[in-house]
Amino acid sequence: IGIRKLGDEETIAQVHPKMFCDTLWKTIQAKGAKLVQGKAIGVARDHDDAKLVGVKLQDGTIVEGDAVLFSAGPWTANIMVGVKYHSVLLPTKETLSQCVFFSGYGDPEVYTRPDNTAYCCGFPDPATKVTEIPGQEEVRPEAVDRIVQAVKAASGGGNALDYTPTLSQSCYLPTAPDSLPVMGPLSESAGGGDGCFIATGHTCWGILNAPASAESMASLIATGKPTSYVDMKPYNPARFPSLKILE
Repeated sequence: IGIRKLGDEETIAQVHPKMFCDTLWKTIQAKGAKLVQGKAIGVARDHDDAKLVGVKLQDGTIVEGDAVLFSAGPWTANIMVGVKYHSVLLPTKETLSQCVFFSGYGDPEVYTRPDNTAYCCGFPDPATKVTEIPGQEEVRPEAVDRIVQAVKAASGGGNALDYTPTLSQSCYLPTAPDSLPVMGPLSESAGGGDGCFIATGHTCWGILNAPASAESMASLIATGKPTSYVDMKPYNPARFPSLKILE
């Protein structure tokens, strides 16, 4: 048994996904952004000149826009697979600051948070084509219990954690065949064309890489050029000739 320190509060920070997304949403709402919920079935173009006019929803509604970004995780394109992870939130008896990654016992990961909880995950499923509906992913009780028992065993069964989850959930890590993100213009043969773009395939690094990915895609969409901070060449969707957007 050995211990290796990865860093401290000066070199490592944790991003809370929900707080991060809620903050971003609050910010763009203040600038006039609106949420439209529905199932997109394709791009909408002008009948005369084929100019992009927006996205067509299943109910026939057209969400107007001069650019479309396809970014739906493993549901984005035919080349994508998903790696399903289960996770739990466990209460902590006090506010803890150490995040721990165990090698063994199923390699559980424990991310403690300042709200007296610990986010725990592990035991990923094999990569698969995702058929579950977004937001309706099955949470398997045996997978949840396996994580809890692994965390309990790895931590020696101490009382720093309450081993009764307050939240159990599952999600898919969107993964391309080469495990790199897929970001850039989307060709007509892929189901896109002028004004269409794609951004997906960040696996487990989605939240971490979201700001840089968003800045680069925003620059590419608005100016035709990605930001100078990110080399987009390795992520070009054209590297997958068979790529097709899922409908």
